[in-house]
Amino acid sequence: MNSVLTIAPNFPSLKASRDGQANYLTAAVPALAKLSGANVTVLALRFGDQPETETGPGWTVRRVDPPKPMDSVFDLYLPKHLRRSIESLHNAAVIQSKSMDPDTPVWAHGYETGTIVEALVKQGRHVVAVPHYLVGVETLHDLALGDDAIRRDSFNSPWATALGQLTPKAARPMGVRWASRLGSIARFGVWPSAIKTQFSKLDLERRMVSNASHLVAVGPSFEAEMHSLYPCTVGRSREVIAGGPTELPAAKWPWRRKPGSFRIAMVGRPTGQKGWDYAAEAIARLEGPEQDRVELSVIGGLGTGSGPYSDYSQRVSAQFDAIGLNRFANLGELSHEDTLAHLVGADLLLFPSVFEPLGLVLIEAMTAGCCVLASDAAGPSDVVSHPWGRRVPFADPTQRAERLTEALQSFLHTDMSVLAQWSTAARVAGARHTWAQCAAVHLDALRAR
Repeated sequence: MNSVLTIAPNFPSLKASRDGQANYLTAAVPALAKLSGANVTVLALRFGDQPETETGPGWTVRRVDPPKPMDSVFDLYLPKHLRRSIESLHNAAVIQSKSMDPDTPVWAHGYETGTIVEALVKQGRHVVAVPHYLVGVETLHDLALGDDAIRRDSFNSPWATALGQLTPKAARPMGVRWASRLGSIARFGVWPSAIKTQFSKLDLERRMVSNASHLVAVGPSFEAEMHSLYPCTVGRSREVIAGGPTELPAAKWPWRRKPGSFRIAMVGRPTGQKGWDYAAEAIARLEGPEQDRVELSVIGGLGTGSGPYSDYSQRVSAQFDAIGLNRFANLGELSHEDTLAHLVGADLLLFPSVFEPLGLVLIEAMTAGCCVLASDAAGPSDVVSHPWGRRVPFADPTQRAERLTEALQSFLHTDMSVLAQWSTAARVAGARHTWAQCAAVHLDALRAR
């Protein structure tokens, strides 16, 4: 294998990478190039002021201009951009593929590449799809908005709430499968634009999971979720865990340490998936002396940004402001290095995702010696363990905030000397996950026939 064609919606410059999916790619691609000795060509869409081409040891990225310029990758998921932009990437991928050796395997990253996977497999290519995220799982949770007042108020989405309340829980997975099958037609229906976009995303995902030669899921629990929702993937997949950073910057924190303080970091794009509405409610329920101990830094653009979840982000931002913490810093979007520096400076990462394939920041926090409080979603279930890590049961939506509050109280009442021991244990656990191991699994899948 002399070359690999990698296709992804976004491949930013290494130092400009700020979200988990991009961080995964910008670490895994160089690791794959080093391990395989192959030349890796990356094809991605171009956002903002990203350069048209970039190169690194063993890899080259070429970026395709979408029909309309977009400042941020998150703009891609707006109804006016998604399908037309993906078509541009699709056309470029087909042309690029035809110029390469017929035996060159393809690594397609993300459901967004669904039509590309379908087209290249029909050409006879061996295509390994990496579903970093499942729209079908997202849709199941969208249908659950009406199951819980906290979600319902934070989303303020009457259509999704009504559809969920009309669909029995047991029937929702089958409903999602049928929605993915009908997506190519239903996306043109007389629906609100958000629902049409969801049908379009489900259609792309169906094309990916049903056509890929092989799939690599970003964790064993996520692979099990994929098999349950899309039985056609059974027997064609394997799983992998991402790696952690090999070097860490010096610690950063907005305030000097004061006696009794407890530093909590929250990191991620503030979308409904991440469950930050539950975190706000849980912190609000802490008793006065407990709240006084909390120093909270949130990273990822809470209350700002663009894309389909900006309204949710603004509502949750208002919820955090209403708590009135003495030490609360909304740090916005930081560079990857600055984010790692704040994890080094934190005592705890609060990560209440309602669903999560992996959560790369979990491994980064562990490597930084940060304790973790997370939901029991797929990703945390695979990497977070006691005593330095706690997983809160999220199966019952009405109990999520209360369970988070109880777990927070447990950490707040733990002696700092014990937390220091747990920090060391977290570092040891994080060091077990390497990008070389991750690249090896991808390489095996790319070589498989």
